[in-house]
Amino acid sequence: MLMNAEITRIENFIKNYVREEEKVVIMVSGGLDSDVTARLCCRALGRERIRLCMVIQSEMEQKFHKQAVELAQDLGVRLAEVHLENINRVLTGALEQGEPEVFRLNTLLDPAKAKCSLRSAVISCYQDKGYIIAGTTNKTEKLLGFFLTFGDNLANFKPLAHLYRTQVIKIAEKIGTAPDVIRQEASAGFWEGQTDAEDLAYWIINRGPILTPREFSDEEIALAQAMIPELTPDNIDAVLAMYEADEGVEATMGKTRVSKAVVEGLFNVADKAPVYKTRRIMVEMEEGW
Repeated sequence: MLMNAEITRIENFIKNYVREEEKVVIMVSGGLDSDVTARLCCRALGRERIRLCMVIQSEMEQKFHKQAVELAQDLGVRLAEVHLENINRVLTGALEQGEPEVFRLNTLLDPAKAKCSLRSAVISCYQDKGYIIAGTTNKTEKLLGFFLTFGDNLANFKPLAHLYRTQVIKIAEKIGTAPDVIRQEASAGFWEGQTDAEDLAYWIINRGPILTPREFSDEEIALAQAMIPELTPDNIDAVLAMYEADEGVEATMGKTRVSKAVVEGLFNVADKAPVYKTRRIMVEMEEGW
């Protein structure tokens, strides 16, 4: 991929989607994808037509806030900080009261997912004011369904959804993303030290997204921990490219040098994504059905 040509193509996509009178909001996290999305929107539309917003939540690593602030300063754009600390636990507690068999407050997973759901509430408020929402999902996340469908997946348009994470990194290097942001491990920022690689390892053990809180055995934890070093952006994207090409497990192992457990695991997660994560939404009956 020729990066300069691809950057121009994405900028034209943004210009063609966003009308001249419209402004765009990017929910920034201090991570790579939102940084690149914000920079591309700024290049395409100008700083006066974009707004950056960050939801401040409990247990968030301070480096992410720092990097979001530095992004806003670099672009010359104001960063709106929306403080929702601990609101995720209030939401999860209320859900548990209404549906005690479905939601559980005293777990790691449900309150963490609620953080992402609260971001979608902020997105909805901006959208209802007439702002266009730029999504930050990349192709790696899309193929794996590695998001909340009605959370960080929500957007009017997604400038990076056709790019693997490794390709996003190459674009980031071209357009001025800070080296610290490029080098850091991918993370949803739900709690200190949380990484996407660790989460994905447990998805692999679970044979798909973890929809309800569950306990993992010591053996399963050991297997997940052993997989994490292999779950690099290069390995994940190489395996997913083979998955898209409809190559089998053995062929993928041979070409990527990734272990059978990880290849089969990523294939299983990608198989489940269309069912649980990327299924079409807002489907309507056709006239005359």
